[in-house]
Amino acid sequence: MYRLLWNYIDRLHLKTKHKQNIFLIVCTLIWAMISTVVWFTVGDDLFGKSLKWMICFIGYPSAILGFLCGILTLFKINDNDKSE
Repeated sequence: MYRLLWNYIDRLHLKTKHKQNIFLIVCTLIWAMISTVVWFTVGDDLFGKSLKWMICFIGYPSAILGFLCGILTLFKINDNDKSE
């Protein structure tokens, strides 16, 4: 998923720094949307309608899977581009 998203963003005529920023924002938003859908289907019944649980349930996957994995993917992509 990350590589497919990067390939799409890489085709834009922007500076590399802007492409990387867009990539991280989009990754984080995608995981936030996925977490929100899971929260409203499963989490709402398990944890009740608590705002604290909802923020944790949506925030942690967004930060870890979206932002941090996005950063690691950018490192990997930049290393591959330099070696080629």
